[in-house]
Amino acid sequence: MAVRIIAGILVILLLVAGGFGYHLTSAVVSKKQDFEQQVEQWVRERTTIAEIESIDEYRGKQHYAVVIGKNKVGTSVVAWLTEDEVAFDRMDLAVPRENVEAAIAQNYPDAGMVRMVPGLDGDKRFWEVTVQDKDGRFHYLHYDLFTGELLTSYVLSST
Repeated sequence: MAVRIIAGILVILLLVAGGFGYHLTSAVVSKKQDFEQQVEQWVRERTTIAEIESIDEYRGKQHYAVVIGKNKVGTSVVAWLTEDEVAFDRMDLAVPRENVEAAIAQNYPDAGMVRMVPGLDGDKRFWEVTVQDKDGRFHYLHYDLFTGELLTSYVLSST
C-alpha cells in the first residue's frame, strides 16, 4: 500500500515538473519569436536589408538586435537596431567570421566557442566572441570588426 502511495506521488510530481518545463519552454520560444518578428518589422521599415541571414542579440552597454543580411544590391551588411536607433555597416569590409574562428582555435585550442556576434559600443564595431575553457570559465573577446585586432578580453569564473 505504501509503495502505491509513493509511486502515485512520484507520478504526480513528474507530471507537475513536466508541465512546468513545457510551460517554461513555450514561454521562452514565444518571447524569441516575438523578438524576431519585431526585428523583422524594424528591418523592413528602417533599413535597406532585403534578405535576412541571421538575427541575434548583442548585450553590451546597450542592448541591440543584430541583423546580418544582404541589401537590395546584394552587398553583405550588418545592422544594430534598438527601438530608437539604427547603426549600419558593410560586412564585405569586415574581417570574415572564419578568420576570427581560426584565431580562436589557435589561441584557445581547448576551449569551445559558445557565441559570436557583431557588437557595437559607441563608434567601435567588433566581433564579440564567447568561449568556454576546459575549466568552465567564460572568456569574452572583442576583435575589431575591420582589422581583426584584439581590442579587449576578460574572463568570468564558472563559480
